[in-house]
Amino acid sequence: MPATTMKTLLSLLAGALALVSCQSSAPREYNLSIAYDPVTIERFRVFPSVEVDIVEANETTLKQLEQTEIDDYFDPSNVLRDSLRKKTFYFSEEDYQKKTLAAQDEVWKNWLDKHGASHLVLFINLPRDGAKGPDLRKLTLPLAADRWDGRDIDVSIIPAGLLLQTPIKPEDN
Repeated sequence: MPATTMKTLLSLLAGALALVSCQSSAPREYNLSIAYDPVTIERFRVFPSVEVDIVEANETTLKQLEQTEIDDYFDPSNVLRDSLRKKTFYFSEEDYQKKTLAAQDEVWKNWLDKHGASHLVLFINLPRDGAKGPDLRKLTLPLAADRWDGRDIDVSIIPAGLLLQTPIKPEDN
């Protein structure tokens, strides 16, 4: 095989590998499921009525959302919540089943293609379980494909807030 042909093939292969590696970290859609944890039900002895907002965030809005206090976020006089692109799941005694934002839901196309979402920020409207430690009523999830095995992400509602059940891979530096 001539050297120029070999160089061309190697260049094409290198380009294809670079494209694949870029694609693997690109944000993608997931099946995001949220459900009560049995401990929560046992602790409260009921299914507490809660709202969980799933908010899309791009690199511009992510820092602002991460700095937002939960009590301020859910304050009815705060206009931020109304202005965000989000999906809200409602849980109650009458409607306590697991809820899933499917990867096929049309909202993903809007969030990823139109608004450049790189993360989801989940907010849960629960009273704070003590003032010590991190506030678990907010959970940030990256959408990069290389951070997850598969397309399913499971989150539990616990007495202190939200708990990620699906293992997440460390961020490549």
